[in-house]
Amino acid sequence: MADIQLLDHYCSLPTRKVGQDSEGNRSGFRLHLESLTAEYYMVECFTKYFRQRYPDSEVISQLSYLDTKRFRGATEILAKWMLAEYRNEFGRDALKRDIKTHQPGGRLRSDMLGVRAEGTTMVLELVEVTTVGEAEKTKVEDLQHKTDTLQRFVIDPALKEMLTLQRAGRVSIGAPTRIEVRRSTWRPYWNELYYPLLPTQPSTGAPGNVKYEWICYKPTFRPDGIGKDGLVLYEIHSTPLPQGAPIEVLRRVARRLRELENQHQLVLLPAMQQYWDDNTADSRELKKWLAIGLGAALLVTLVVLAWPTAVPLAAAAAETAGVAGAAEAAGAAEAAQLANAVRYAQSATKVPGYFERAQAALRPLLSGGPGRGLVGSH
Repeated sequence: MADIQLLDHYCSLPTRKVGQDSEGNRSGFRLHLESLTAEYYMVECFTKYFRQRYPDSEVISQLSYLDTKRFRGATEILAKWMLAEYRNEFGRDALKRDIKTHQPGGRLRSDMLGVRAEGTTMVLELVEVTTVGEAEKTKVEDLQHKTDTLQRFVIDPALKEMLTLQRAGRVSIGAPTRIEVRRSTWRPYWNELYYPLLPTQPSTGAPGNVKYEWICYKPTFRPDGIGKDGLVLYEIHSTPLPQGAPIEVLRRVARRLRELENQHQLVLLPAMQQYWDDNTADSRELKKWLAIGLGAALLVTLVVLAWPTAVPLAAAAAETAGVAGAAEAAGAAEAAQLANAVRYAQSATKVPGYFERAQAALRPLLSGGPGRGLVGSH
């Protein structure tokens, strides 16, 4: 299925700022949740790749950072020293020397830090996730700054403790002789470049003004088709489906996809071809919309309809927005955020599968030509 990607001109579709609603208003809470959604999905994708390629590896993320007990051996020691010394300004040792003049900096957290062994070297692979507009700032203030901080305040004391424990007979920790920080060469796969957001509707409630939105990670590969090591970039696309868009057709296709949910791709493709043969009116309707360049919006809509659980963390924001009282609302929002972060982490790995299934459903429509443009590249 790797040959069936989204529109070649996918990134020319309208974008909006992270945290902005359908009426152009920006909410700090929405900004935070959408940023978390974009980041945690990439954490899941990176973790899956990293553990498959390096079976004895670990991934330290913002979601798992404070739970140092989940790690074992040398990684547990590394996480402990990160918790103590991975800060913006001064480490604990600097504070001891001059407690009156030094103040502890804010805690740093890498979006993703893959930990693996390369011979006797512990390799730390750093990945940061940010928006297109923050790319240059992130390269300096996050990637470079975090690399420097790890090297200055974390690596030496962590390595010293690992070697001490090994000499004392705790050989099971697998202590390395050196620790090296690198920017990861990992990039999201073709079917991990999109994540659907909930359709948004303005307060007027006009059905024709519903916007379909998704997170797009294709900017990661700009400007040369390769991108920068350690940096994943994203933007949010937002586009309305014009009045008369085939929502009912998509609902029928979504129901068929749910019926075929556990089918292998080799079974799914003939099954969907049979659906189009039996429903020529649906086929003609969707071919028309594919031909006018709304394939990406239709595909994201189909994913949302076919898998109702494929919703972002921002779903919690709407539920908590109506809570009375600022303090109570803040507490409810934080609780909802934490609960949904765990739920999200458990389900995020299913998103690429649903995109593949949705694209497989539309693939038979390409044979006639109007769907040209669904084949694309990074």
